[in-house]
Amino acid sequence: MMNSSQRGAPAVSRHFASLALLAVGCLAAPAVARPQQAGVIPLWSGGEAGAPDRTGAGSPTILPMLPPPSQRTGAGILVISVGSDDDLDIAAWLNAHGIVALVLRDLPRRRDPALTPEEVNRALQVIRAHSADLGVAPDRIGVMGVGYSADLVADAVSSRPVPVDLSSADRVARVSSAPNFIALLFGLRVAGPNASAPAPTFLASSVAANGQSGMIDLWTRLRTARTPVDAHFFAKGNVTSAPWKDSFIAWARYRGFLTDRPRVAISGTVNLDGRPIPHGYVVFTPIDSIGAGPIVGRVLNSTAGVPIGQFTVPALQGPTPGRYRVEVHQNANRWLSNSFSSQLINNSAFGHSRILTPSLEDQRVYTKARPADREDYVVDIPEGGLANIRIEITTGLPALDVTPPAVAGLSELAGANAGVAAYVEQLKHAPVTVPGIPEPIFLWPAGAPGAIPDANGVFTAEDRPAILPFPAPPSHNTGAALLILPGGAFTNRVEDHEGVQIARWLNRQGISGFVVRYRIRPNYNGQISTADAHRAMRVVRAHAAEYGIAPDRIGVIGFSAGAELEGDAFFNNTSDGDPAASDPIDRVSAKSNFNALIYGGRNLRNPGAAPPTFMFVTLEDGGNHLAPEINVLNGLRGAGIPVEAHWYQDGPHGTSMSPGDPQLGQWPDLMMRWMEAEGLLPR
Repeated sequence: MMNSSQRGAPAVSRHFASLALLAVGCLAAPAVARPQQAGVIPLWSGGEAGAPDRTGAGSPTILPMLPPPSQRTGAGILVISVGSDDDLDIAAWLNAHGIVALVLRDLPRRRDPALTPEEVNRALQVIRAHSADLGVAPDRIGVMGVGYSADLVADAVSSRPVPVDLSSADRVARVSSAPNFIALLFGLRVAGPNASAPAPTFLASSVAANGQSGMIDLWTRLRTARTPVDAHFFAKGNVTSAPWKDSFIAWARYRGFLTDRPRVAISGTVNLDGRPIPHGYVVFTPIDSIGAGPIVGRVLNSTAGVPIGQFTVPALQGPTPGRYRVEVHQNANRWLSNSFSSQLINNSAFGHSRILTPSLEDQRVYTKARPADREDYVVDIPEGGLANIRIEITTGLPALDVTPPAVAGLSELAGANAGVAAYVEQLKHAPVTVPGIPEPIFLWPAGAPGAIPDANGVFTAEDRPAILPFPAPPSHNTGAALLILPGGAFTNRVEDHEGVQIARWLNRQGISGFVVRYRIRPNYNGQISTADAHRAMRVVRAHAAEYGIAPDRIGVIGFSAGAELEGDAFFNNTSDGDPAASDPIDRVSAKSNFNALIYGGRNLRNPGAAPPTFMFVTLEDGGNHLAPEINVLNGLRGAGIPVEAHWYQDGPHGTSMSPGDPQLGQWPDLMMRWMEAEGLLPR
């Protein structure tokens, strides 16, 4: 039944009568079952009052493809024809996620370019004018362009927008053509947008494509315009082979485009066995909300001006009201805070005595309040949001009998510095030697060059660089390996979630991992850290046969300061073996075969000598971590070195792998796919 605003439009409305008959396909299957191509909608129709008559042979039309009513999210996406039936495959895949797909086609013409910016904008107006008939929310209409159509979309929605004409007799002309979100996939010569405030944008492209520089330039302009933008620059692939689809759906959910329910703010604390969690996060997964994605509350550096164990999620990133399952992810028993007093950070005695060893053998995940509970942990989030949520988990783990080690300089500062106080408390509950952590292998068993003893002439663990070896299980060994360089601003080493947990995850992928205990400030400078990283690579490569490792498939993954060290040691100061060295380890090459930079890096001096590289960072993280990765991408691309980058808009620094996070938790799987595509893993 039409409302008053739809009267006088019989020529268009009659095309909606058969939409309920359309079937839904699933892109996951090898052969996609496509909906019937019925009920097409012309962009212009003389039968609608005030609309010009541009129907007839060669006129473009919209083909609606609808998911079942019970599965619809209310989102609609205009899919621009890519000159083949790929648009129907994409539409069927969108349907499988509850999204109405509206395919703009010009099948009789098939010219290049096949459509015009005017036609794209008119299609967006038609969809918005008839959103009620289509079951689409008028404020959740997106547009997706692929290949040359991505160029067309960027041009249409920015350089040549259609002004709203409120006086027009054509009611379609009286609504906006501006999309609420944009997806540009594998464009070639993307020039837009020039609009002052473009819609949130999702970008995916291939470094191998001729127009990669166009997509990078577009990404730069979007950032300059402060437009939220997620970018995925794949080393190789196209719209049918590159793994962009899951990333797009996660992005659309995260941005709130797949639900019309209001988002609310939440905050709270996470306690494990009555104590605040030192480092981790809580994932809220909706139970009864269509289109709403999991929400993540982070407990990161919880001693830097924020009460330990506390998380806060603003409304723009928050949940919709409803019931949510709770997952608590524990990253560490002991968090090493950069908020320590400068008296300690710059004190050589503290540099010798602090405890930087791992505090957990792997990440722990809790889904129930108590181990014996039958039901998952569930919270109800009301319409107005929820503050001061108290997540209480009883782990069921035995209490630890820990005698906290004496750390020089702590006792007199614990009362005046929140970071020190939290560290002292955490030392009481985390043993220095954690069961399941392998014994360190010293890089120089007889003593490291340049080592500085403490005041008593003793060399402590912080003066003895080492690796923690995590070889892949023999039954599941790909032969690949990664040195792992944890972050920590060169004043700490985050050996839990940027160290052993990375190694354990790599092992589950059949990859050996070696956590590097490199020397740091205040007693050691960057040259010493670089020498430690080189030696670690030599030691692993020299013993490759013992670990079942291919010596030409040993890479490096660095996090934050570890990524900066990676830039120093494995990009800008690479080191061959010295055939004349008296130490046989020094005769082995210290060069890496591939690199992964995780929220960090260095500007490249000689891109042509660099190995294939994978990168991940967020724009929220800031320019100090983003800028070097941009430099690496441009340098390697210009030198013809395989490179892949995944840059997200939102997310703080130090998120590590973030399993369970639908956005930032994507990069580990994307890295695995990249390694497979580069021939670093057996297929």
